[in-house]
Order: sequence, then C-alpha cells, then structure tokens
Amino acid sequence: MSYWAKETLKGSKWAGLDWEQKGLSNDQYTIHEEAVAAGRTEERTAGLDKALELVDRFTAQRCAEQNGATWSSENWRPASPPG
Repeated sequence: MSYWAKETLKGSKWAGLDWEQKGLSNDQYTIHEEAVAAGRTEERTAGLDKALELVDRFTAQRCAEQNGATWSSENWRPASPPG
C-alpha cells in the first residue's frame, strides 16, 4: 500500500488505478486512502520527500495493526484448485 499511496502523491500515471486494479482488499484500500490524506497534509507543511517518508511509516503501522488487512475484500476469491 505504501507503493500505491506514494504513486498517488507523486501523481504518477498509475495513480488513477482503482483498488481492484491495485490488488487491494477493502481494508487495505481504506489504509491507502488514509495514508494519502496524511501524506498530502505532510506535503503541504514539510514537502514531498517528508510526505513519502510518512506514508511508509503510516502504512507499516496500520498494516501491522490490522495483520495485513487482507481478509476484508468482498470480491476476493481463493485460488481455484488445479485441474
């Protein structure tokens, strides 16, 4: 999520992908959006480099709190068995 949040802050061509294209669960996308908001606030006061550093810390903390936040996607399906 850190990667995608930083791409959004940098305004890269990949920033416009939706959560499903980024491969994020619902909870991961929520963390992504919170990280982007925090990063934008930090960018206004301290610049882009500091905002990108904040995003790394923010996403690491939130993912640890939610054990990766991978279990909440309504669209997620387990892999199909071979054959």
